[in-house]
Amino acid sequence: MARASYGPEAKKRSRRLLEVLLAYANDALDCSDEASLDALRPQIQTRWLSENRLVVRTKVRFLQTLTSLAVGEGQLNAEQIKEALKRFADFLEILEDNRPSRSGSETWHFTLNLWCDRQDITANLQKFDIHWETNRPEKSKQVAREERKGESLSPLLPAPYSPAFSPDWKQLCRDALTAQNHQRLTTNPLTSADGVSFELNQVYVPLGLVERKQRLRQGGDVTPQDGSRLYEPEDSEMTQTFNPDEFIQQLLGAQDSQRIAILGEPGAGKTTLLQKIAAWIVDNTEDLPVWVSLADLQGKTLEQYLIQDWLPTALRKLRVSEEVEEAFCEQFNQGRVWLLLDAVDEMALESSQALTKIASFLTGWVADARIILTCRLNVWDGGKNALQAFKVYRNLNFSYGTEFSFGSKSASNQVGEFIQHWFQDHPACGESLQAELNQPERRRLKDAVKNPLRLALLCRTWGLAQGRLPTTKAMLYEQFVESIYEWKQDRFPTTSSQRQQLNRALGELALLAISQEKTKFRLRHRFVSQVLGASDDGLFQLALQLGWLNQVGISETQGEKVYAFYHPTFQEYFAAQAVTDWHFFLNHTFHLNPSPSSPPSPSSPSPPRYRIFAPQWREVILLWLGRDDIPQTHKEEFIQALIEFNDNCGGYYGYQAYFVAAQGIAEFADCQKADEIVQQLVTWRFGYGDFQDEKPWRYPAPIVECARVALLKTDRPKAIAALENYISSSQNDFVIWNAAYSLGKIFDPGNKIAIAKLEALVKTLHYDSVRWQVAYSLARVDAGNQIAIAALVEIIASSKNESTRRKAAYSLGKIDPQNFIAISTLKEIATSAIDSSQSRQALENLATLQGDELPKSATVSPTSTFHQHRRNKRKQKSGASNYFSINSKISELIRGIAASEDEDTQRRRAYKLAQLNPGNSVALTTLLQLMASTQSVSLHKRAADNLKETILNEQLPQVIAALKNSNCYQVLDDEWEKYRNSFKLLWHCAENMDYLEFYRVWHKP
Repeated sequence: MARASYGPEAKKRSRRLLEVLLAYANDALDCSDEASLDALRPQIQTRWLSENRLVVRTKVRFLQTLTSLAVGEGQLNAEQIKEALKRFADFLEILEDNRPSRSGSETWHFTLNLWCDRQDITANLQKFDIHWETNRPEKSKQVAREERKGESLSPLLPAPYSPAFSPDWKQLCRDALTAQNHQRLTTNPLTSADGVSFELNQVYVPLGLVERKQRLRQGGDVTPQDGSRLYEPEDSEMTQTFNPDEFIQQLLGAQDSQRIAILGEPGAGKTTLLQKIAAWIVDNTEDLPVWVSLADLQGKTLEQYLIQDWLPTALRKLRVSEEVEEAFCEQFNQGRVWLLLDAVDEMALESSQALTKIASFLTGWVADARIILTCRLNVWDGGKNALQAFKVYRNLNFSYGTEFSFGSKSASNQVGEFIQHWFQDHPACGESLQAELNQPERRRLKDAVKNPLRLALLCRTWGLAQGRLPTTKAMLYEQFVESIYEWKQDRFPTTSSQRQQLNRALGELALLAISQEKTKFRLRHRFVSQVLGASDDGLFQLALQLGWLNQVGISETQGEKVYAFYHPTFQEYFAAQAVTDWHFFLNHTFHLNPSPSSPPSPSSPSPPRYRIFAPQWREVILLWLGRDDIPQTHKEEFIQALIEFNDNCGGYYGYQAYFVAAQGIAEFADCQKADEIVQQLVTWRFGYGDFQDEKPWRYPAPIVECARVALLKTDRPKAIAALENYISSSQNDFVIWNAAYSLGKIFDPGNKIAIAKLEALVKTLHYDSVRWQVAYSLARVDAGNQIAIAALVEIIASSKNESTRRKAAYSLGKIDPQNFIAISTLKEIATSAIDSSQSRQALENLATLQGDELPKSATVSPTSTFHQHRRNKRKQKSGASNYFSINSKISELIRGIAASEDEDTQRRRAYKLAQLNPGNSVALTTLLQLMASTQSVSLHKRAADNLKETILNEQLPQVIAALKNSNCYQVLDDEWEKYRNSFKLLWHCAENMDYLEFYRVWHKP
């Protein structure tokens, strides 16, 4: 009997088979002959049991044919396929053999248990690589190392690149970071003139990070078959949370983490974390951190900037030889370089273009680097994202502990710890600030200063003028601005009149800059001079002296100086100060009483303006609402206009306006409509509407998700009160469960009303499949709750369903990892379960509870999606032959669509056509026609999802025209699910189109 092989060739063949199977099962196979593939489909049957479990029934000879049709590394023969299937079973342990008898049967019937979601083929293949290498015997690895060593010595191979001169790259990068002041606190430029300056480690308090993972309700609406999954409570712990040390040491230490994005709001500590990462790389690895402030690119590509700017500056040379440039590129080729890209949102580009531009930069030798970038949340989440393959983390805010005293460190009270560090030389001052923040009336302010930048500003302000704290963000910045003038009064004295004049000028400058989105954060000298006057004296010079403006570079094209506000948040504050009338954000002269016969007219003397829908104005709006010099009646008018906004084109923008108002009342808590607005958010998030005045229906997924986000951003006390009232009055058990869990876990941890409602549900629910979930929710809201524990124990003992018993035992074990009943039940199911999948999952549950799962460093972050991988492969082919090959493929798909009478075949071919030829009109028309004509709800959903994934912005008007009559009050009961799909697609159009353009298309005959 031949010995099993685990070497490179066996791995390559097994990987090939897995890749082809997954692509085939996902309707994403890049095929050389579509007709042959269609003929093969009845012979290779696949079915997805879940997002990561695939059932396959076929024969080896059909798999052999499939590998010959798939574009790639060639056909596998029958023996190679059998070998690969055996390796899946005995080596990787991802294959369950479902055949009743394994001898004498040509048919293979098996289940593949994947590591990642079905669509993420690249991530599954990367997991395959890691697990294969991890499981390989040491002897096999040694043979491979010796083979590679022999190859490197072969005289037939070219010698590795070896330049005549190569700098000490590690020291060079260390010196470059030092020269860029990456060991200093980012607030130092504003505080150093007053003698307040910190090294980063003096005041640094680690912020947690949370890994962002797509959730079912974000990626798409659930189907009726999903049952109670629709009512699963949201949970911030659905995502993995790290402290910075774990993040740096474990995650970044893994070789598979090639693309990472760190997101956060302004001042959330993104740059500070990137500084800590840079220091860790220098101190703990032989790798090379290269820091790039993306605002400095100034029109250059990343490759051009690194060679033309970063390298000469680091070497302190005017010119760099080609040999050194080649040596620098070689560091990338060897995988030694970490590119730390700071502030995507500060690039001199429109927000919607910045991420696409970054993606285009990550090619060639630059792509060999490990990339970590920082970006604002609104830029990352706005519209299509060309960097979706990045593994994404979000900075958490500082947290509060229950108690904090100076002289004793409490890790849970990060705000207190930061204050202690800031006032390390004046502890009494820090204690008084902490006491003031603990006053009940300061609850909203406490929430605001969990942001690191705002807390630093508050500490400095408190140190200069104790005794007064603001109630809104706008007032906080106002107080800080006044403090800045006082700090600099000795060196740069200003009168009250000069300050007011400069503030007005900075407001005008900020307002104009944000309006000109391409240059909103990087302001050219000529532009600033037009607003502030000459730079050698007057307001321009004063702004530079006080630190409100700082030179950040030289324009590549014009050769003129480029400036920026000290921080984008200050630019937004000054812009908000310059807005005198809320109509600047919403010119609603038409919209108070809109009608189709009088559409908005941008050519009118005073064209309508809808800045409320533009993300760059959102923070400005909030700061304007927080101003104490704006009459309350004006703010009330603005909120009223927002909640009554009738877009007269389906309501998509009306909802968006309402969500702006909901966020706005966090800064305008005295609003008369505040309680009504928050209650509406709760209804949209958890409740139901009346469908045709008969049947209650769940709101479409985009509304539910936006309401969830808005609730988190609105006035927190009012949200808590609304949720308490809602769960006390609701009669729906699932709604009570969902809302109570959110209340007790997220909005007001430990809330007594939430706990009482969950306890009541645990006692009264009859279905164990739901009851164990409610009990587990209760235990997570109220740690150690005996009612929850008793319910889980009872379900384990009495349930006849093996899956329910296992889930209840696992939940009990997560509450108490050493619980005897939980552990013994899982062991029993693992060894004696009738269903083999339950046995396997019980083993996995045990491994997790006992700490035997794979370390976090082994988790995989896909560097690109499967479709991006395919596009990259196509780009690498020769130009002429590839051109004719693609055009032939396009023609074949178009003919195939016309020739087929099967709807799903038409959809698959149209989807492939849209991927291969973005913007193809036949693909768009076919998918839209299927949505209009199909009677299949599932096919309607797939067609909508295919459109959302592949549609180009210029095609959005065609989608609107085709779907605009999909109105919830005009559809029948059995068409409701189709309406949901159309609604999500139209919502996507609204998110990516200007309102006026959307309106014109909607009302076009």
